[in-house]
Amino acid sequence: MSKIAIISDVNAGLDYIGYNPEIPVLRSIINFGDEHYIDGIDIKADEFYARIKADETLIPSTSAPTVGEAMELLEKLISEGYTDVIMYSISYQLSSIGQMVETLREEYGDKINIHVIDTKTATYLQGYMAVTAKEMVNKGCSVEEILAYSNYLVDNQHAYFVVDNLAYLVRNGRLSGAAGFMGSLLKIKPILEMNKAGKIVSKEKVKTHRKAVERALEMFVEEIKDAKKVKIFVFHTLREDEAKQIIKYLEEKCPNALPIELHMVTPAVGAHIGYGILGFGYFILEK
Repeated sequence: MSKIAIISDVNAGLDYIGYNPEIPVLRSIINFGDEHYIDGIDIKADEFYARIKADETLIPSTSAPTVGEAMELLEKLISEGYTDVIMYSISYQLSSIGQMVETLREEYGDKINIHVIDTKTATYLQGYMAVTAKEMVNKGCSVEEILAYSNYLVDNQHAYFVVDNLAYLVRNGRLSGAAGFMGSLLKIKPILEMNKAGKIVSKEKVKTHRKAVERALEMFVEEIKDAKKVKIFVFHTLREDEAKQIIKYLEEKCPNALPIELHMVTPAVGAHIGYGILGFGYFILEK
């Protein structure tokens, strides 16, 4: 009889969903020069964004979880009798956490079966897949059923976001330097998307922040209008009022959507995108 554990990494935003999903996460370190904080334990989103807003020269870096931490978690799961573990990883294009867990597959092959889903996304879009998988475990679904549905979700998602300051993405190498430099030079606000490969790319360049958000919403609504059932998430970093307005707008425009959720972006992701972000993503649950 298989016993399935669901795990993720801190980028999935599971610290902010209002309940304990019982999904262990591998945690990143937030580095402010010589100061180091464990995301979600030593520093939370509110404090983190207030800090980078107060000092715009402060562009933190992150350190990914170590192999040792992954092994420690696997040993714990083995001691608790788990036969399988499914890891919901931040996009492989944004971090190597998922690949690192995959490298342990052979070493642990006779003790626990390791499965890794490259969610090709981040934030609570990544988290939603892990939470959904945990619900499937609780219903008694098999590893194969969970993996199949997870892969369906990976293939039927899309997210857009608009950033106020490209310095974070450029400095940390998450967006090509040239595109970022031109944007800041011309004060253009690019609409960014998570593309099918899980990369952050510039979709369109717009003159103002407000117009960029409006255009991104237009594309977003157009993409999901024919779906039968959609799950939508709205994200922000220090733009809660505007995020709530976006939810109202999407509730009117998308009668096919389940209740829309608002989520904070955890510091490990925020370190790369900065404050003042507005984003929205969807999963098409039924076509």
